[in-house]
Amino acid sequence: MKKNLSLLLAVLILIIIGYFYKKYKTVPSLPTYQHTLLNEKGEQINLTEFKGTYLLVSYFQTWCGDCIEELASIDALQSKVGKHKLSILMISDEPFEKIMRFKEKYCKTLDFYQTSKNLRQQKISVFPTTYLLNDKGEVIMSKLNVFDWDSEEVIAKIIK
Repeated sequence: MKKNLSLLLAVLILIIIGYFYKKYKTVPSLPTYQHTLLNEKGEQINLTEFKGTYLLVSYFQTWCGDCIEELASIDALQSKVGKHKLSILMISDEPFEKIMRFKEKYCKTLDFYQTSKNLRQQKISVFPTTYLLNDKGEVIMSKLNVFDWDSEEVIAKIIK
């Protein structure tokens, strides 16, 4: 009886660990194609409008310290490769006024968007969650938490 209980407990612990690993340590599939985004002018856009250029999609929250920290490297990447080669979408589900205050305070040069759907419903649980898409719209790189986006590795993927 004790042996069965120990085995059951071990299996239960593994299931719990697996759940939390999947939820917080693996990048979910890119959800943005399933809904619309609002740009800073309040206009609806779709990711298909960015085909033909590389695209960096970063899901963030204004309260997130890691998101603030990562902004500098995303901004530097944009400067190094140029807007003609790379579009950047900073996406949050927070109220637009809050997003604009965040932009004004931390990074005036990037484009910020509001998603029409709650990020948690889109399986985005870790911030920032960031994807790099090639000019065909395929995800070629994805990261959770802070990452150095202006690294030579990323630049080499964009500028071939």
